[in-house]
Amino acid sequence: MVNSVDELRAAAARLKKESDTVARLIESLPPHALECNEGKPARTEEEILRIIDEAISLFEKREKRPVHVTGKVAATMLGVSPRTISNMLKTGELRYNRCGRIPIEQIDMVRARSKK
Repeated sequence: MVNSVDELRAAAARLKKESDTVARLIESLPPHALECNEGKPARTEEEILRIIDEAISLFEKREKRPVHVTGKVAATMLGVSPRTISNMLKTGELRYNRCGRIPIEQIDMVRARSKK
């Protein structure tokens, strides 16, 4: 059984990865990307900080996601039957982790593939 310290470490690592991704995306924006439409001047630092605060607030309010899920929960999340999850595990499309559960990242990948 995974203890709460390991879960916290995993959550912290996931949050760091997500924040690093956001920082890279912001840095990759062209200089004019922070300008308002209609030729108005660029946003002030205060406006940018307010937008960042709002984004962080929205991020913190979002539904907390588990690190890994059971096959039954995975089936519910993906809108398929538990038998389909079993078949996906057999074919290698999904894999159990050391805890005998399916990592949430794999669920996200299946969702992303099904949207295409």
